[in-house]
Amino acid sequence: MNYKIVNLISAYLRFREPTVEGYRYTIKNPISVIIRKNGLVKLSNGYSIPFDKETKRSILGIVSFALSNGIRFGEGEYEWKLDYKNRIIETHQGIKLKINRVGLLDETFLYQIHFSGLDLKNKVVVTAGAYIGDTPLFYSYYGAKVYGFEPDPPSYAQALENIKLNPKLSENIVLRNYAIGTDGDIDFPVDPEDSGGSSIYKSEGLKTIKTKSKSISTVLNEFSISDPFLLDLDIKGAEFSVIEDVSIKKFQKIRIEYSPYLLKSKTKSLSYLIYKLKSYGFNKFRIYKHNGLRYDLMNHGTLEAERS
Repeated sequence: MNYKIVNLISAYLRFREPTVEGYRYTIKNPISVIIRKNGLVKLSNGYSIPFDKETKRSILGIVSFALSNGIRFGEGEYEWKLDYKNRIIETHQGIKLKINRVGLLDETFLYQIHFSGLDLKNKVVVTAGAYIGDTPLFYSYYGAKVYGFEPDPPSYAQALENIKLNPKLSENIVLRNYAIGTDGDIDFPVDPEDSGGSSIYKSEGLKTIKTKSKSISTVLNEFSISDPFLLDLDIKGAEFSVIEDVSIKKFQKIRIEYSPYLLKSKTKSLSYLIYKLKSYGFNKFRIYKHNGLRYDLMNHGTLEAERS
């Protein structure tokens, strides 16, 4: 059976449980949506979203995101908005994003796993693995000066679009098409089905492109960053290269979405990351799961570190 059909049917079944308001929030016409190349996705709360052959996949992504999180689109306070004619979704914070890719928006804007304070004005954030620009926009929303880096071409292109959609926030954002790790050019694998999960450690069966890679030391020098506040890494295994760079001791806070399982090495572990951070003077740690994926905390999660 086509995987899209399976996903849609499983989504329909998964949301049969009632919401806290007592009703079941589902797709009313899943079979019609599966069969038709264009038409309407009708939700059980009366909201309908048109789609055509070109937009069907992204619209279904929006629908799955909405159903998973109980999001209902509207004009009310804290409601998300959907401008399907211009293919733009707007978060409850007022941040606009193209709907081409919507994965992980719940992590960034609902669960706010990157939250680092209500007032980041005059603080510098370096975020690697900027994906579609959601993380830079999130930090800019709270006032930070953000330097974002994303090596994957499709994600980088959408990040530029999304940042442009938010002109006020874009004033605080510098975005570059770099991988973060060590200095030099690398062969970066491009995964058209999962650009958010691209990793130099997941290259089997994928085409690679030559991509510029830079160390944190080089980034700090290139952009004349003398007093950085936060280093946020979501670089799918490359954190074990970055952790060897002593310049990260210049940051007040470190956040790492760690993935040692990708390296398949007994020496590259969560414990090793903590050991290195302690050697740089960090002495406060928080380790947590940031989504519902089936990973043990030793294999995948988020590590936060601060110094007293």
